[in-house]
Amino acid sequence: MDPPPDGSRESNGPIARVNRRMRASLLVDSRAMRKAPMTPAEIGERRDEIVARRGPWRADNLRLAKGIFTIGEGAAGSEARVRCTVQAVADIASRRLPGLRVLELACGEGGLALEFGKQGAEVVAIEARAALAEKAEFAREALGLHQVTILRGDPGRPSPEVHGYFDVVLALGVLDRLDAPEVLDVATRLGAVCKGFALIEARLAARARSTRQSRGIVLRGAPRSRDGVSSFLLTRASMLSLLARSGFTSIVETLRPEADSAAPCFAAFKGRRVALQTAPQANAVLPPSWDGGEPATPKSGIAGLLRRERR
Repeated sequence: MDPPPDGSRESNGPIARVNRRMRASLLVDSRAMRKAPMTPAEIGERRDEIVARRGPWRADNLRLAKGIFTIGEGAAGSEARVRCTVQAVADIASRRLPGLRVLELACGEGGLALEFGKQGAEVVAIEARAALAEKAEFAREALGLHQVTILRGDPGRPSPEVHGYFDVVLALGVLDRLDAPEVLDVATRLGAVCKGFALIEARLAARARSTRQSRGIVLRGAPRSRDGVSSFLLTRASMLSLLARSGFTSIVETLRPEADSAAPCFAAFKGRRVALQTAPQANAVLPPSWDGGEPATPKSGIAGLLRRERR
């Protein structure tokens, strides 16, 4: 089923109806959350109380009120990353930020989600870690952003039935924290809730050291263990192939000066498959796979010795 066009008017199709129901439910939630605006003194007291219980803010230095910041006035946080991400979305989107529906997975302390809210977008942000979700929700309340919803839950399980559909989906540093079966499931879910484009940033394996299979799909990459968490880093080709299988029709790479080249950020577009009019015979041929023929590196044997010798 094709998504409705991204114009100012929504169609009456099933996707539009789901989005209207989700907006209505979020509006009810926002009204329930609305309280009298906090005074600067109350904001400072609440911030200090959260710091005492949850520890200091480490990533997002947000100005909550005049002279009141989450980390401290003049302290460096994630501002450069937030600015580059917001700029990329503004440049890529086919319309202005106000009115865009944005989903952020693993929002952390909420800096990016709250900036999109300040810019006028309607935002749903999901965070699994209780301390970070509480900090993000406090900052949302302090800034009075009623069109932003912070949800504590599994960021790897977005669904149209629960969350609706989104113009923009942000999965920054999500897929590279997952093991092989999970990464396939989460990528599929990203494609299901996205009707515009997704920004996907993930650390990639330099080469294929092993393979994993799930649902008949072969994923190539390298296992990684960090902070007691096991994950499977995909090769560049396997990542691109996975996104294509998840319903994204075009994929481009976004660049920023301070970015880590080993963890690229892709913009994946949820478009309609083009059928050629001048060469209709080509429409029956499937497009080539990104990872077609990419072999896993043998661990031993003659083939492995020959491969190492060629290097």
